[in-house]
Amino acid sequence: MTGTPPDKAKTGTEVRTQGRDPEALLADFRADVEAGRLPEVSWITAPEAYTEHPNWEPAYGSWYISQVIDILASNPEVWSKMALFITYDEEGGFFDHVVPPTPPQTREHGQSTVPTTNEIFPGDADHPAGPYGLGIRVPMVIVSPWTRGGYVNSQVFDHTSLIKFLEARFGHGRPDLIEQNITPWRRAVVGDLTTAFDFRHPNRSREVRLPDTDDFKPEELVRHPDEVPVPPADQRLPKQEHGVRPARPIPYTLHADGHRGDDSFRIDFRNSGGVAAVFQVRQAGSADAPRSYTVEPGKHLTDTWPVTSGYDLSVHGPNGFFRRFTDGRTHLDVTPAYDERDYKLALTLKNRGSKRVEVTVRDGYNARPVTLSLRPGETERVTWALARTHGWYDLTVSVAGDADFAYRCAGHVENGKDSISDPALGGLV
Repeated sequence: MTGTPPDKAKTGTEVRTQGRDPEALLADFRADVEAGRLPEVSWITAPEAYTEHPNWEPAYGSWYISQVIDILASNPEVWSKMALFITYDEEGGFFDHVVPPTPPQTREHGQSTVPTTNEIFPGDADHPAGPYGLGIRVPMVIVSPWTRGGYVNSQVFDHTSLIKFLEARFGHGRPDLIEQNITPWRRAVVGDLTTAFDFRHPNRSREVRLPDTDDFKPEELVRHPDEVPVPPADQRLPKQEHGVRPARPIPYTLHADGHRGDDSFRIDFRNSGGVAAVFQVRQAGSADAPRSYTVEPGKHLTDTWPVTSGYDLSVHGPNGFFRRFTDGRTHLDVTPAYDERDYKLALTLKNRGSKRVEVTVRDGYNARPVTLSLRPGETERVTWALARTHGWYDLTVSVAGDADFAYRCAGHVENGKDSISDPALGGLV
């Protein structure tokens, strides 16, 4: 066979030579929607000028997306059974404090209950070996009758999630529609986007009014040189947008319990949720790389760190899951437990030392601390109601006279119902 093979399914966007009229870019798409002949799955790739790359006006991308949405909404029959996924393949260099989940390269770098086949780059003459893992977060917006209301979803997704969504929608009993190139680790860790939808209550939220984009219509389609970024003279950390958004329930129920021994500190990672999750552990002041632990539902892993020179260990997981363990003279075991039905969190505190300790627990969402006095060997259990914070918690345990000891646990208790984004990030506490 010679020549270029035909693009059997490619149609649509054309950059017309006469005037490069923006209105003509989506003419074929508009005609297919009007005639009701869209295929079951369509991929729309915008020309560079409309992808919000820095050589073009960002408003061009807003105008282009609004055209796609308006075209889909123009046919009620199409609109009633469609889902539009708007996503990006670059994060634009913007600040993101979340380190992407990665599989452990070796036992020294952590553990995984999931095989890491084809997720570890073996290295070559120009590049060292290392894990592939996920990339830096990029935005995604889903427009459909089942995702109205401005909900956020903090389950871990990546670009293969779109393929997994198609598997969930069309792949039942169809082995030929199951993508074989998704690795076992990625298939376990990455969701299929179905948790972003409420299929039982379409159109449940109030009418959504989108801003007008007529003024964003491109007029000058000339490619500009790259702009050299100039740091501001008065540099400040970016601020979270004020307020909260409604949040979809997600299938995480995670545990990372720390226990100090004579010469090591042990962390037990447990997953009693519905999907696999990645824990990342960092040791402050250490040159060692962070360790990564992938734990499937119903499974657990355990690892240890030496305590001869002290320790300051932080555990990070999805949706704000956080634990911190720091060294001190006090031998105090702290174990959290969730009560999803009554929306509560309990801390069990046990004094394993030989002296009485005065313990204070501070709640990041409530100004009133809790104080306890524990005799040697004594155990106390304290419970916090989470209804007011919609499941969010942030508790810090300290001991009088032992400034080096600290225990902190933060995150969100899932109960299978809608909640809200973290009110602390939204400046409401």
